[in-house]
Amino acid sequence: MPDFIKAKNMTWTIAFSEERVFNPAYTVIGIPHMAIIARGLGLTAVVGLRDFYHRTRTGDQVIVDARAGEVVLHPMPETIEHYRFTVHEAGPTVETQAKLECGPVMTRDGVEISLRANVELPAEFQAVRDFGACGVGLFRSEFLLSRPGLMSSEDEQYEVYKELVEAAGEYGAVVRLFDVGGEFGPDLKERERNPALGLRAVRFSLTHKKIMQTQVRAILRAAAAGPLGLVIPMVADVADVRLAKRVIEEEVERLTNENVPFARVQIGAMIEVPSAVLTADKIASEVDFFELGTNDLVQYTLAVDRGNAKVSDRFDTMSAPILRALREIVQKAKAARKAASLCGEMASKPLGALALIAIGYRSLSLSATAHGPVKALILDLDAGKAEAMMAPLLDAPSGSVSIRQKLTEFAEAEGLSL
Repeated sequence: MPDFIKAKNMTWTIAFSEERVFNPAYTVIGIPHMAIIARGLGLTAVVGLRDFYHRTRTGDQVIVDARAGEVVLHPMPETIEHYRFTVHEAGPTVETQAKLECGPVMTRDGVEISLRANVELPAEFQAVRDFGACGVGLFRSEFLLSRPGLMSSEDEQYEVYKELVEAAGEYGAVVRLFDVGGEFGPDLKERERNPALGLRAVRFSLTHKKIMQTQVRAILRAAAAGPLGLVIPMVADVADVRLAKRVIEEEVERLTNENVPFARVQIGAMIEVPSAVLTADKIASEVDFFELGTNDLVQYTLAVDRGNAKVSDRFDTMSAPILRALREIVQKAKAARKAASLCGEMASKPLGALALIAIGYRSLSLSATAHGPVKALILDLDAGKAEAMMAPLLDAPSGSVSIRQKLTEFAEAEGLSL
């Protein structure tokens, strides 16, 4: 599969009329949404090219080199010949390697880790089994609202969720209720000044209740075909959960009265804002499980806009405050005897998976195409050693140690592949 490179800053010195090699203009740690989709579909992609689109015109010849993290604009003849020679040197794909076996993975010291898949499009469903995922830990359902001002009907959504259940198999799937709003949500006429803090996710759904009711009905109907759950996004406190559960119960009652086949589903909460971390023990009493979304949790906790190139270097999933918050959540879930799974992009990298296992996570949900490298790391990992190494790092004064560096050194000493 193509590599997703985080390249260094670059100063442009070549004239526009000549061949230009563009590297990402900043370190991309919070991967943009389109890059997540590209990785899930196995598409070549280079992200973070800040001014590339200002320097191109329709019809310009471009070479995308995801392995080197470069985009070549106006390539010279010799450059084109070089890529024609090397383009057949493809990396391993599911067609060229043995399909990964489904089921939990065991660490070297006997700790069982469940790896599930994050998916966004039906085109990714086949990859769930091809890459050995334990079902679908997070189905981002927003593509069903991809047509401006239009929403897929209940029956259309039902067919998609039913196909999802079939692809997930015995391990089941979790559908995230629509996480939309702000600048791209349906039926919103004006763009919000700060959509990340505005009417989005569960707030949007509770305001536009018809949209939520339609989605919930479709999920409940699809659950009759196999294990399916739903997760409420951007929960801020217990009130959000209770209001959402009320809508779900209303649809359960309607389907019952209409004699429409359905099944009850497990209900989870996305823990991705600081207030939810602080009240996680209270929220746990209202839900069946937690799902952790690191992309937003980092953004809100560190006050960093993950789409802003000027501060992207501050978007650090390995910072002590973030790892402490993640550890606190999994500890509260364990105390409440509720499952906790991390489904943010952090889990799609071996180093991120190592950090998460070291603070107590035993269920990770990641891009299907990332399962191979993460499984390889887990099989060689001694989870007990990782936990013993991590504890003093998190308890040390913030800023006194680079956790990312210490994790890398630990991995190298243990012979783990990153």
